[in-house]
Parts: sequence; structure tokens; C-alpha cells
Amino acid sequence: MFYRTIISFVIILFSTSVAFSNETIFNGKFVQGGIVIGQNKHAKEVLFDEKRLQISKDGYFIFGFGRNHKSFSTLKIIKDNKNNVLKYNFDINKSIYKIEKIDGLPKKMVTPGPEFYKKINEDRALIKNSMNEKYVIDKFPLTFIMPTEGRISGIYGSQRILNGVKKNPHGGLDIAAPSGTPIKSTADGKILLAAKGLYYTGNIVIIDHGYDLQSMYIHMKDINIKKGDLVKQGQIIGTVGSTGRSTGPHLHWNVYWKKIRINPKHLISISK
Repeated sequence: MFYRTIISFVIILFSTSVAFSNETIFNGKFVQGGIVIGQNKHAKEVLFDEKRLQISKDGYFIFGFGRNHKSFSTLKIIKDNKNNVLKYNFDINKSIYKIEKIDGLPKKMVTPGPEFYKKINEDRALIKNSMNEKYVIDKFPLTFIMPTEGRISGIYGSQRILNGVKKNPHGGLDIAAPSGTPIKSTADGKILLAAKGLYYTGNIVIIDHGYDLQSMYIHMKDINIKKGDLVKQGQIIGTVGSTGRSTGPHLHWNVYWKKIRINPKHLISISK
């Protein structure tokens, strides 16, 4: 459901009409790791922290906040010229993150030797270059589904300590499930990457959903699609596995907005 929530701290610049100001609605969490869908049917241009957002023909747009996003952000909506502007000031709530300790990983997967550096760097370049591709589509992704069923075994933002070594915070959501469990696309999109055998991620799929929103599926067993394919929400793209740096069968699911990791659980919550 798309909630008709009006942010109360609106500053109307210049000669914006009251009717125009009352037509902006938001659905989402204004919190570190959160993501928000907005709509204003009269918007011609939208700027979030001075970054231009893509707008659908129905006036929908999307923006998000990274793990350590600052305590405030601004959004500007321009109706038809620069003399007709809405400015929204958002307070971004702070998130509290857990510490997760994972032991039993092979030493080479935690502190790889120099013989693995070439492979690791090639994998990182492949992922980066794939995510640089831009998929533009008119249809706006209003709803999202969980990619698989299972126990949540790892959460977004938590500090990871692997075999006693402090590593980067966890960037997504881990869903533990039996090997071979189907994985579905969380929304319609285009396959940017479908590759096997990457050092850390193992078998991986990246989907672009348009509007600078991308999802990533890691440690897969099987991959059923290929780069360039167009997929529908709920379409099976592969199965749960334990490839790459993994202690058991699970799906590591990342969600990105403008290449910033956001909390996947907040993406699901805006569909409820």
C-alpha cells in the first residue's frame, strides 16, 4: 500500500500554490539504511541532496539513506519552472547496529594471500562495471517481494568479525535456506550480471530495477538467467547455495540505491 503521508516540515519557496504542496506523498523509513518512495504528479524535476532523481510519468521517484547517512537531508521538487519549488527538510533517524561474530571460515577466505589478489580485483571490477550500466524504464517499481523463504541469519549494517578479524559491516540480508531453494527476483528488472565462481561472492546475479535501484543475489548454487535478460517480479532466477565465502547454504541479498547499500527489510516494508 502506498501511504499518503505528508511531511510536516515543508518549506515552500517562491510562489508555490497550496494545492501543489499538498500533493506530495511519501512512503518509507527516514532512518539510516532506509528507503522512501515519493510521488508528486506535477513534479518536473526532483533533487535529493542536489542529486537529480528519475521521475515516472505518474510522478513517482525513490531515494534512500546509507548505513551512516548524516542526520538530515533535503528534497526539492520543481513543478514547471525554477520559480515554483517545494523544499522538504528531513530528519534522518540513527540506526543501532549489532556485532556479528562468524567463526569456522577457511583462513584464505578471511585473510587471502597475495596469490588470490588478482582474482579478487578482477571480480570487484566485474561487479563495479556491471553496476555502472544504467537501465531506464518508464514503469515504476512500486512493490517488492522477498527473494526466498528461510531464516534470517545475518542483518544489514552489523559489524562483522570473521574468525576473530574485524571486517567491513554487513551490507545486506542473509536468508538461510536448504541448498536448491528457489530464488526469485524481488521486482521487474534487467539482468546486469549473471556470473559464477567469484572469489568472495561465489555465483552472483545483479538486477537493475530502474530508477537507480539495483538488487544483488550472492552465494547462489544455480543461475537460471543470463546477462541482458528482462525478468518479472517473482521469476525464479536461480537457487540458494553456499558458493564463495560462506559457512552454509544461504542467500546474501543486497539492495542498492545509486550504488549505496540500503537495508533490504525497509524495501520490503514499503510494499506492505
